[in-house]
Amino acid sequence: MHLDCDAAVVGAGPAGSRTARNLAAAGFRVRLFEEHRSVGVPSHCSGLISLRTLREAEIGEEAILHRITGAYVHTQSGAEVALGGGATRAVAIDRVAWDRALAEQAQHAGADLVRARVTGAERENGHVRLTTQTDGRTSTITARLIVGADGAHSRVARSLGLLGPRTKSYNLGIEGRMDVRRADFVHVFVGQGMAPGWFGWIIPTGEGGVRVGIGSTNGLKPVECYQRLVLAFPQLFAGIEPCRMYGGTIPLEFAPRSYADNVLLVGDAAGQVKPFSGGGIYTGLVGARHAAATAIEALQRDDVSAHNLRSYEKRWKREIGRELLRSLRFRRFGLALSEGEVERVVRALNAPGLQSLAERHADIDYPSRVLLRLARSAPALAMLGWVAVRRPRTTWDLVRAHLPFAV
Repeated sequence: MHLDCDAAVVGAGPAGSRTARNLAAAGFRVRLFEEHRSVGVPSHCSGLISLRTLREAEIGEEAILHRITGAYVHTQSGAEVALGGGATRAVAIDRVAWDRALAEQAQHAGADLVRARVTGAERENGHVRLTTQTDGRTSTITARLIVGADGAHSRVARSLGLLGPRTKSYNLGIEGRMDVRRADFVHVFVGQGMAPGWFGWIIPTGEGGVRVGIGSTNGLKPVECYQRLVLAFPQLFAGIEPCRMYGGTIPLEFAPRSYADNVLLVGDAAGQVKPFSGGGIYTGLVGARHAAATAIEALQRDDVSAHNLRSYEKRWKREIGRELLRSLRFRRFGLALSEGEVERVVRALNAPGLQSLAERHADIDYPSRVLLRLARSAPALAMLGWVAVRRPRTTWDLVRAHLPFAV
């Protein structure tokens, strides 16, 4: 039977474009579907990444807008700590330029970029049939394998019987202009009264630009969270000039399974997101690397069954699964703290020794590493270490459900 392509990748974000690039570079016929007319538009991301992510993406510094060296952490009750400074810890990027660069890499490798909305998919005679819409016209294409890189509400996952991540944060983002206390520091705001289950942020983007955001996991509207944030910190938000507002959904858990017959999920669709911070660009690129490697082997064997694709989940969890699980534990621990306990933790971080430790080992991709070091160095933070390594039945069940190894 004639098939339109070997692999259909749905979603031209970083994870989808990287998967498409690697598959096309291996000689397979790849179609990369993007529902928007322009890749990267509209952007729904705060665009703060590590230097490690730049290397993983194989993109130079052309998309960098601004360099970040540290962070202020604020509690709703007024405690504050400044962490970092000195070396560059992260960079704010032009997310539209970033997405376009990755999509161009995929096209240069031979992938066909198709601007169409994938509305559904179904298995048929050992392959997959996709239904797409373009300017109101419906059409279908067939492929041996489909890669769902279509976000936290993945249609690919729903259409082909996979469940997406369950816990999600719903966020409001604002791009604008405002004066900030220090242009190389981000601000992080924590407090269940402002951002239930999540947090707020200010990210300087250079030359007076900022990206502000906040979210919630309990159904409180993000705009209400933002109003509470501004009321709690009127001095910091005085004079803000919003230019663009946007919304976004961040998955905060693994999908129950990231593979099935004829399908792989990658990026947000698979829950490959850091639950402690919500960052998903680095983890999505790691997932894409493993998705492409697994898909190449399966296509070469002409066997895209779930049995043959299951190594994908083992591969990506072996590289980043331990960190994501530990970050999930830290997040749950933080949610269990009272406002007073959160304030005591933040005040404890003002100790000079802990500040120096945080500055030396800060890593936005692997936050559990510095949190464990801090826990070993300060009695007030010792509970963090216990949270990261404990093995009660509930956590062990989580390990067995999500990881191919024991922590």
